[in-house]
Amino acid sequence: MTKFFSPKSAEKGKATPNRIYADRFLYEKLGKIIPKKEISVLDIGCGSGYIRKVFSDLGYKVSYTGVDIKKHKQFDQFDKYVLQSDFVESKIEDFQTEEKFDLVISVSGLEHIENDKLAVSKADRFLKERGVQIHIVPSPWSWFLYLKHGHRRYTPAKLKKLFDNQNLKIYRLGGFFSFFVHFFLITIPKRIFKTVRIIELRIYPKIIKTANILDRILPIFSTIYIVILNKNKNETA
Repeated sequence: MTKFFSPKSAEKGKATPNRIYADRFLYEKLGKIIPKKEISVLDIGCGSGYIRKVFSDLGYKVSYTGVDIKKHKQFDQFDKYVLQSDFVESKIEDFQTEEKFDLVISVSGLEHIENDKLAVSKADRFLKERGVQIHIVPSPWSWFLYLKHGHRRYTPAKLKKLFDNQNLKIYRLGGFFSFFVHFFLITIPKRIFKTVRIIELRIYPKIIKTANILDRILPIFSTIYIVILNKNKNETA
């Protein structure tokens, strides 16, 4: 059973609805998922590692390790938001460390990993006792928005199988109206005109805010799942 999540506020940000919704989930939920404020984090498929700013905004003191197959050109600019920041150029399948982490997170990372089963198995091994995994992954509906993007999409059944049917908490984000906004105002212009101007316009935040409110009426076509798994705990966060 998945739970529909609608952000309390989603009008800020010049990004896709998916990115805005995922970020708002972290801003609104992370404090309950991980109550202690000094943590070590492993970010799988980290990209720019922008998630470090989210931790900083929430008052976390973080020792951060980002792993990706290539260092993003903007990675270093987010170093200032954490106590310690390291980057490892590697596939997660090949990554090795003796360090244990409070949180292993991936933000649109698992779908790009060839062997996602091995990735989540290693993530579990890298966790401290009672550590937490958080994975933000695309649903099948995201095929219409991103077309070719990674190796796969996930359903709740696939996620339960991937994590060996453990006691997961799965949230789904997005609904009919944010799907409509993304498809017609972002996906189509990007494919036809190779650019997306709507995100830069002053009206865009209002569009996102309205879509978020209306998504609660038609919570279908959700394009994101967020998976939370607590290690060695009977209940997920």
